[in-house]
Amino acid sequence: MPAVAPAATAQPTQPAEPDPHALLLAAVQAGRHGEAASIAAAWEGEALRVYGMRSSQVVHWMEVRADLARLADEPGRSCELWIAVAHARIARGEAPSDEDVEAAVDRAHHQFEQVRDPDRARGHAAGLTALREQVPGRRPGALDAIKRRLDTLSDPARKA
Repeated sequence: MPAVAPAATAQPTQPAEPDPHALLLAAVQAGRHGEAASIAAAWEGEALRVYGMRSSQVVHWMEVRADLARLADEPGRSCELWIAVAHARIARGEAPSDEDVEAAVDRAHHQFEQVRDPDRARGHAAGLTALREQVPGRRPGALDAIKRRLDTLSDPARKA
């Protein structure tokens, strides 16, 4: 019978799966946005199972999903996910002034501005406004910009 190495000296094995980011990129480049979103959601689910809901790994996959929604020209979904990323980062103890928190809110705001469906945009406005009150960002006027967008949604004759 061959000797078995003790667990303490066993060499870690490399994962057999290819880099999921490469798979995502290939799917996006081929226009398979749904497939890319499913892959990212599966990796997020695994990160949640292994590392827990406040882990950096889960936040990473949330960010990937938000960016994939942007690439799929789904600004409403992207906005929603960036809002969730900002909340997740704050829940992890990151300060509202942290660069990554500000970036998540800025991306949510940018995607909010791209939402073409007025009802969907209005649906994101309250959550984004609450975040902007907590995370104003480095450029003044973000809260006013949300209000102006809501005004234009209420009166389509007005242009921002």
